[in-house]
Amino acid sequence: MFCSLLAVLLVVSSTLATSLEKRQWTESKYCNPTNGLCYLQIVPRGTNPIYRIAIPDNASGAFDTVLEIVAPITLGWAGFAWGGSMTANPLVVAWPNGQKVTVSSRWSTNRVLPTVYSSATYKTLRSSRNDTHWSVEVACTGCSRWSGGQINTSGLAMFAWAQSRSAVSQPANPSSNFPYHNSVGTFTEPLTSAKNPASAFATYIRTTSG
Repeated sequence: MFCSLLAVLLVVSSTLATSLEKRQWTESKYCNPTNGLCYLQIVPRGTNPIYRIAIPDNASGAFDTVLEIVAPITLGWAGFAWGGSMTANPLVVAWPNGQKVTVSSRWSTNRVLPTVYSSATYKTLRSSRNDTHWSVEVACTGCSRWSGGQINTSGLAMFAWAQSRSAVSQPANPSSNFPYHNSVGTFTEPLTSAKNPASAFATYIRTTSG
């Protein structure tokens, strides 16, 4: 009887923990009427950036990815981790630079300022800044698989985000130092909503440049 009660309590506790974690973000499928691409859209709780991820429907092993960040103008920079951690996976950090957005590929082996990472390359597809928001969309080669890990396209995939209200020291320089983050978080979701027909996905990356 005690064992049965313990088992029930463990299930309830696990379900509650999952529910509490889930409330840290909202998830939806977003399809852009302009480019026809569909994304997994993640909105962390609070006034944090919106993150949108798109991949080809035949994604396996090494493949290109697309990430869009839409951030309130009050943020100095926003970051995204493809493997769900600050360390040992590709990071992208973006910040406003005039009316455009600078994108920096980074990697960290410890909880210190991430260094420039040349094994992941980003192509800026679109970037803009107005009175309320700045946004950038990039295609990445080298973000789906890395030394020690890869994105899970058939089950749950974990990602992480970070942001700061402070501006970077050299906005035009992708190698610039940037201040410590004000908040961070992770989210875990299947990438079903992020999948697009492979040919259309590849064409969009090839023919778009911002």
